Amino acid sequence: MRRAFINLIGCLAIAWPLASYAQEPKQPPKRVGLLAQVSCTLLPDNPIRSRLGELGWVEGQNFVFECVSTAGHLDQVPALARELVSRRPDVLVSPHWNFVRALKQETTTIPIVMLAGWEPVRMGLITSFAQPGGNVTGVAWFNLISKQMELLKEIVPNLKRVAWLSSASDMAKTPPEAFKVAAEDREIVASTLGFRWQLFRPAVENDYDEIFARLATEHFDAVNVIAFPFNNQNAARICQLALRYRIPAVSDNAFWAKNCGLLLTYGQDGRWTSARAADYIDKILRGAKPNDLPVEQATKIDLVINLKTAKELGLTVPPSLIARANEVIE
Repeated sequence: MRRAFINLIGCLAIAWPLASYAQEPKQPPKRVGLLAQVSCTLLPDNPIRSRLGELGWVEGQNFVFECVSTAGHLDQVPALARELVSRRPDVLVSPHWNFVRALKQETTTIPIVMLAGWEPVRMGLITSFAQPGGNVTGVAWFNLISKQMELLKEIVPNLKRVAWLSSASDMAKTPPEAFKVAAEDREIVASTLGFRWQLFRPAVENDYDEIFARLATEHFDAVNVIAFPFNNQNAARICQLALRYRIPAVSDNAFWAKNCGLLLTYGQDGRWTSARAADYIDKILRGAKPNDLPVEQATKIDLVINLKTAKELGLTVPPSLIARANEVIE
């Protein structure tokens, strides 16, 4: 009897922690808040989703996306940022520095990961690359307009007038110091390469038609498309107009040359940038603090040339430039 009682106590001692463990509530999934430029639908091969999967994060199981799209609502970015922050996700992420700025104005506690923070120190998003100094970290976006224009001039040697295609809605939310920085950068490259530049700011979709017609009438030699959200959301229209009016165009995101036919793009690899941003998300979800994660700059820069577009524009791309390209569209 004594032995049976001891065995019973032993079994209960073993079973009790197992039963307690089984009854522990399941941890809710971590939430990643995304303030998106376009659709909230992420493709299966989206580099953020893919990289998070490699790091052990399975969407719908241990993490979920909380997404708010700005498509068609760029005039409401502050309100959309406020809406996303009000959901109290574990980490926020956004692809454009102006969106990051809007999120930062809404919270000083929720970590924010930049996918492409343009001049983050000069724009006041972080204190320094090594020590961000607040709740923002992630990947900085290179300012490569000087090199973009140098490459374009190899295709268009007589480059005298260049249009910069901006956006009224995006510029309305841009702080004065950003105008100053951008204008200084354009003035430096224009002086170096010997061309004049002019800024155009479409406010609605139909403005693109009027702007490109004017560029053709006034004999502009090229256009540099700034990767503002409004331009990104109208990429197909911009590329079609550039071809229709036979105006060579350059930008920094490879998407423009690969997917809609822009002549030339030169900038950091967007997939690499997104994958690195996912690494930051992973570390923060596991407990890291943004101020302990130095901001990175890209190590991979892509040059993409669309030879099909060059042919339609009647332009010859030097073989030496083709040899340097990371990708050539034919």
